[in-house]
Amino acid sequence: MISGTLKGTKALGLAAVLMFASACQQATAPTRGPREVGVVETKQEEIPIFSDFVGTIDGVDNAEIRARVPGYVQEIHYKEGAPIKKGDMLFTLDPVLSEAASRQAAGDVAMARAKAMRAKADAERYKELYAKNSATVQEYDFAVASQKATEAEVTAASAALESANANLSYTKVKSPIDGIAGLRNVSVGSLVGQGEPTLLTTVSRLDEVKVKFPISEQLYIKYAAKLNTLSTLDANRPGTLQLILADGSVYPQKGRLVLVDRAVKASVGSIMLESRFPNPGLTLRPGQFARVRVLTDKLPNAIAVPQRAVIERQSVQSVLVAKADGTVESRIVQTGPRVGSYWVILKGLKPNEKVLVEGQQKVKPGDKVVVKPAKLDGLTKGPRLQAAEGEAAPAPAAPVAGK
Repeated sequence: MISGTLKGTKALGLAAVLMFASACQQATAPTRGPREVGVVETKQEEIPIFSDFVGTIDGVDNAEIRARVPGYVQEIHYKEGAPIKKGDMLFTLDPVLSEAASRQAAGDVAMARAKAMRAKADAERYKELYAKNSATVQEYDFAVASQKATEAEVTAASAALESANANLSYTKVKSPIDGIAGLRNVSVGSLVGQGEPTLLTTVSRLDEVKVKFPISEQLYIKYAAKLNTLSTLDANRPGTLQLILADGSVYPQKGRLVLVDRAVKASVGSIMLESRFPNPGLTLRPGQFARVRVLTDKLPNAIAVPQRAVIERQSVQSVLVAKADGTVESRIVQTGPRVGSYWVILKGLKPNEKVLVEGQQKVKPGDKVVVKPAKLDGLTKGPRLQAAEGEAAPAPAAPVAGK
């Protein structure tokens, strides 16, 4: 009896403890109210759309300096990578063989002239004899023909002498243009020009560079009239193209379109375009890869939201919208081009709607929220200004067929 009473007392005590703990928890648990979220209000504006195309930088003029006569490299006069002027001496080749050829050609000219003088004298003598009936017509005609043949030999020998003198001048290799001289491909003592013109070095004009880049045939058809107009405008017009370098920086000088190739490359379905960019600091060098940013479209009355506002799950893109009654609604959207730190929204949003940018992870559709303007760190410039200044991440490059 006593044992049963003790057990009942213990059970009542445990129940009292549990009830006290539950009451304490209920007393301390906070009541959850509407969460505070950061939003941006949508608005319509004209947004320029830029596309990037991978291009290759090259000098406006590239002169391949080759040995045009055989000989040994006797001296190298220039500093690799240094600026040079047109007419500057680059290489001297051993002139022994060329000088010998020039002297031989000069001797041939002298012999041909001597023969021509004798033939002329014979022709004049036969002319007098023929007038006196002391020579036949055949003899006189032969003398005149011999005179003309020797005169032709003089012409041929003189041409050979000019060629030999030209070859002699080629032993002094000079730059045909102003530019930057590249690395030399030969050393002093190298035999060059034997059998084929040996490439000695290359000189490139770099005060301005050309950047060639391909675009798809479909894109060319869409913008053919505009591209052909741009490529024929005055070369002194202000540039509109931007150049994005390998490190992602924007080259400070803007370029212009100068050439649309004559034909589409059938194997890849693309056509080559050429642009020109000023290069006053010689920053750009042949062989560099860069992206040419081109204004390809303008979207009137477009809506754009920060990229972090877009939620993507299983290839479905959506945003959270705070409605007028303070509840959250999930809205499926169709995104368009990326403009800087923004996505252009093609479908799913209207002007003056409040899109959640901060706190989306803490709420779900149907929750009550308190909205405040989002802290747009790094997004103080809207999509239009970012696109115009080219500060933001590049728009997706238009595909090139066959790539």
